[in-house]
Amino acid sequence: MDTQEPDLTHTGAPEPAAGGATPGGTAEVDSFTEFEARYEKQEEVDIGRGAAILAYVPFGCFVALVRYRDNKFAVRHGKQGLLLTFLELLAGLFLIPRLSEYFWVTVVFACLASIITGIYHAVQGREWTIPVVGEWFEKQVKV
Repeated sequence: MDTQEPDLTHTGAPEPAAGGATPGGTAEVDSFTEFEARYEKQEEVDIGRGAAILAYVPFGCFVALVRYRDNKFAVRHGKQGLLLTFLELLAGLFLIPRLSEYFWVTVVFACLASIITGIYHAVQGREWTIPVVGEWFEKQVKV
């Protein structure tokens, strides 16, 4: 039977690592901190995974947004699920013929009023922003 003898030449003093950093130096602390951060993030993902999946089911987003409100992973997916739920409800409303007509007629009149108001302010030499969507649109479009 071949047994290995213990190495008795090691004195217990820290040996310099490659690049001159010692094992107790900042390089080791940084790598431990990074490892700890990755571990905590993975743990958060594991805890919130079920709620994140449920968030994409209509109205399931509220589970992630309310029950897991301290879990960033679940909340991020919950917000996206909330947006999709809102869009699904909006699309469902547009399946009702009269309601859809009234909505688009209202949008057309709002655009017509905005056109007239915009022309009026341009003739006066004043700046004007379209109500409700104007500021948001200016932030989105960088010219």
